[in-house]
Amino acid sequence: MNKRSWNNIKNKKNVINDNNEMKTIQKIGLLIVLTFLLLPLHLNGQHDLKKLESLVEKAEVPDFLKMSDDGKWVSWLMKYENKPPIYILQNVKDQTQKFERKSVKTSFFMGSEKFAFLIGYQLELINLSDSSIESKDHVKTIDQMKPQSLFLIHYDEHQNNRLEVYGKNGKQLQSIDHVIRFLTVENELIAWTKNDSKARGIQVWKIERSNKELIANTSEEIINIWKAHTTEGGYLIFGKDKCKDKKNVIDNDKENDKSKEEYTLKHYSDNQHLPRNLDLMNSQDYHFVSVERSSDSDALFLTLFRKKKKARKMTEIWYGVEKDLTPHIKDVQIEEKLLWYPKTGKVIQMDSLFHSEIAIGNFGDFLKIKKDQTLVDHYDNSYRPVKDSLFIWNSKTDIHRFVKVIGEKLYISPDRKWMLNADQDGWSLLNTCTQQMTKLSMNPKATPYFSDAEKVLWVNENQVWEQNLRNGQKTQKATFDGDDIEILNSERENFKNGLPREFISVDYHKPLILRISKGDQVKSFIEWKNGRATTIVPETTNKISNFIYNDDLSDFVWVQENFNKVPTVVFKQKEKKDHIVFTSNVHDKTAEEIRKIQLFYKGATEETLTATLFLPYDYDPDKKYPVVLNIYQRQQKGTSAFLLPTFKNGRGFNARLLLESGYMVLIPDITYGEQGPGLSAVECIHNVLDELIKIKQVDAGRIALTGQSFGGYQTNFIATHSNQFATFISGASVSDIIHTSYSFNHQYGGPDYRRYEYGQFGMGGSFVEKKQKYINNNPLYFASEVKSPMFLWTGEKDDNVDREETRSFFNVLRKYRKPVVAVFYQEEGHSLISKIEQKDLSIRMLEWLDYFLKDKRDVEWIDKQMKGAL
Repeated sequence: MNKRSWNNIKNKKNVINDNNEMKTIQKIGLLIVLTFLLLPLHLNGQHDLKKLESLVEKAEVPDFLKMSDDGKWVSWLMKYENKPPIYILQNVKDQTQKFERKSVKTSFFMGSEKFAFLIGYQLELINLSDSSIESKDHVKTIDQMKPQSLFLIHYDEHQNNRLEVYGKNGKQLQSIDHVIRFLTVENELIAWTKNDSKARGIQVWKIERSNKELIANTSEEIINIWKAHTTEGGYLIFGKDKCKDKKNVIDNDKENDKSKEEYTLKHYSDNQHLPRNLDLMNSQDYHFVSVERSSDSDALFLTLFRKKKKARKMTEIWYGVEKDLTPHIKDVQIEEKLLWYPKTGKVIQMDSLFHSEIAIGNFGDFLKIKKDQTLVDHYDNSYRPVKDSLFIWNSKTDIHRFVKVIGEKLYISPDRKWMLNADQDGWSLLNTCTQQMTKLSMNPKATPYFSDAEKVLWVNENQVWEQNLRNGQKTQKATFDGDDIEILNSERENFKNGLPREFISVDYHKPLILRISKGDQVKSFIEWKNGRATTIVPETTNKISNFIYNDDLSDFVWVQENFNKVPTVVFKQKEKKDHIVFTSNVHDKTAEEIRKIQLFYKGATEETLTATLFLPYDYDPDKKYPVVLNIYQRQQKGTSAFLLPTFKNGRGFNARLLLESGYMVLIPDITYGEQGPGLSAVECIHNVLDELIKIKQVDAGRIALTGQSFGGYQTNFIATHSNQFATFISGASVSDIIHTSYSFNHQYGGPDYRRYEYGQFGMGGSFVEKKQKYINNNPLYFASEVKSPMFLWTGEKDDNVDREETRSFFNVLRKYRKPVVAVFYQEEGHSLISKIEQKDLSIRMLEWLDYFLKDKRDVEWIDKQMKGAL
């Protein structure tokens, strides 16, 4: 073998040895890498999510309190982040007497004797005196009629769809098989049966304890039933009938044999005569009906509902004379009111120029409000002082009589005899029987509660007055230490959404439960009767929710919490000391360590405002902390709520997660002056920052500002006018108020200028009238001045604030080479709804803040912007 060959062999051996050594090194290196990957190390750019997720997963929220009639037992629903909710039933004095159930469909107390759980198709009846349990299977639904002390069990097909009716003592009063469904109709029990699944005949029964009476026979699927308050009486049945669409049937061609559902409305005067049918139901494809009180004894006052689908054509024409543009952008529901006279078949359709029709008296009179035809758009009077024209219309004469121009407040007594209306000049009282109008001397801001046939109880700030409606004489009944009073056990029914227009009353013969507010956070609850006040909950800054009481007002229960106090269920007997029935979140050991500081500063109109600064649970006075501000408008009322750790944040912000992560959190108030919303926000926030940085533990170079919606607009504007923040997070926000003020709001179905002129933005006029003010408060015009990185987010299906507002602001920042990242949630709207997206945004916000306030780098989605790694 020559020297060259030997050298080649030698070299091959060396290569093999080298390769083996290299493989060994690679294996060792791989093992080292795997070892590091498996170790629970916290990389610099990652947030400590495991800690937060553990805290979030255990968090509890007690809600939906109920109490037995004798006050000895309470129940509530315990809600969790991801786990199914649990219903809890517990004795108020003995915490060992406790029942917990999951997958509950229905639950309620049966007086003081029993508690009912419907779990799937199994009914559990818990005897509250001895804790024994009676079970029944194959149960579809349960219900009770409290005034009659009746308990109802409806079984499924395994038990012949039987309906059982029980009295207060548990005695079975009635048992009816083949029941399809049952309803409570004005304290009457109505059920309908069908003996044969193939038969078309349905029998409708009125059930009175152990008796039953046949009131109707029908072939339609029954949707709803009402009593017919006409001279003939009887019942009104709204149903659905499947019938052949003859237009689509060609001889015996089964492929073209289509069925369609037709809705019917029929009046049954008794079960001996054929019902009268409202023929109008089929003319416009009405799909829903509501029945209201009528003042004409021969007529039924109905509202028919039908859908008007958005036209899908090659071209769509919009006209400037249209008052409502909503049908151009989405399907809408049309409501049409009418009087139907079943005996004659006569129908009177209400004039479409009016709305808010309310029956008064017994001779065919109706209050009506005329639509303002001077408006360009039907929403134009939103946020403006309301000036509506009130009329009285008579169904027999078809005459409209003008009454007066009214303001937004309109209150009507339960018997509809009296109507109160307030404007800037005070209160006007209308006697609907005599149709006489008188003036009453009372603060226009007061709230009236009709207390009996001839009297009204007024709540005027911290005072209670009584006034005789016949002679106008009034008497001051009480003065309380507070700013505002609300009567909790009043009866209220709103008849115009968005406005204080309602039927409102109190039973003055019973004690009244009052909630008295003092400022934004201090509240107390008292019982007041015949001038004597008994304290239920003394003045507290705790948040009180789910406040309930039994019928005789002897026992009370509520949920109590504060920012660092976990929610507790509290029970109290009248004139006795309250005590805690249940304490939630006992695992949460850091909440009670959280503290807060209140800062005071000047607002945009020189008033003194308050901001709440929350300190981390492990706050060390020798350290400096980064601070996160979250802004909207006035927010102090919400600062007494427990700081619940959750990823279910529709706007991504959660104060507790930030506190657990070592941040201070500041919640300031903002007010607005003549300079406009953006400049006012800058002034308020700079003023509160002046107070904030006086705290030596605040790291003045590491402060972030966040906001969503209107808070996002303010964040955008402040970002263009302030160099005091290290970063900004803005969600679902407006960037160009000049464009959006004239854009179309798809959520509300109208142009958005109303919100800018006299609504939330408070510009005090249109762009034409206040051009410079709009320019001065427009974030987009100053976007090139942004000094710090911005994180923008929005939902692609936001119908309230156009997502193009976020894209436009992003484009400007990008053009001027500002560090910006925008996240667009493809299936979300104005606030995030999906738990997955909510958690994603919550984590991204934490990572963004860590990146710019704590120098925790190596976050891939942020690095792509900051390191130019796209």
